Amino acid sequence: MIEIDAGEHDIIVAGDAIIEARLVVKGRRNRLVIGPGVAITPFASLGFAPTVPNPPGGSHAITIEGEDNVIQLGAATRLGVNLVVRGNRNTVEVGEACHLHGFVNVLCSDARLAIGDGTTMVQGSIQLHESGEVLVGRDCMISSQVYVSLSDIHPIYDRSSGRRINPAASVILGDHVWAGLRCMIMKGARIGEGGVIAAGAIVSGATPPHAIVAGVPGRVVRENVDWRRDFSQAGPEPTGQVTSRPAKRSWKTFWFPRRA
Repeated sequence: MIEIDAGEHDIIVAGDAIIEARLVVKGRRNRLVIGPGVAITPFASLGFAPTVPNPPGGSHAITIEGEDNVIQLGAATRLGVNLVVRGNRNTVEVGEACHLHGFVNVLCSDARLAIGDGTTMVQGSIQLHESGEVLVGRDCMISSQVYVSLSDIHPIYDRSSGRRINPAASVILGDHVWAGLRCMIMKGARIGEGGVIAAGAIVSGATPPHAIVAGVPGRVVRENVDWRRDFSQAGPEPTGQVTSRPAKRSWKTFWFPRRA
């Protein structure tokens, strides 16, 4: 189910890989490496957990159009992603034992997407429309409808100077980061290792490791936390370290005039 034009491509597919969707490679000198035990299935539009069966029928899973692009899928990875790479000299590296569902668009040149071993994504969206990097660490958990982008996708200019005022900026997620439901990880975000991004939060700056970030714009609401994928997994040993919290704020709900 791999469609390849005559562009001198380098295609390496492990003998035990399972490909149930169309892979299209066009252009020149593109390299596609599919490791042992990889399963590439049709894009699951509902985007449930990796254990949910894939829908029947076929669809495009990977489309590569351009020159000198490199896509590598690590061993035992399961891909149910609509991955489109259009441009030149782009790199997409997916580690081992990843379970990824959703959309990935690399619609530029000289960009890099790297996803670490054991990371999962449920109906996420990763967008690279300009040169730069999106780096996702090991054992990250990207929940449903999460949006990650290193640019605003469209340029904005200052009318007086003609200068662009919204340049792209790379995005980095450390190891073991949990991105909650419908959060947005915007250009320039640097998420510390072990961090949690709360549902609906929008993050665009640097956050410390082992912190919960919530709100719009995202801010640290709790530090010194750790999380697990399953309730059966034991929590960490107590460290005795006091958890720091931001100071509480209060506002008067009613105002009463002072009596004479």
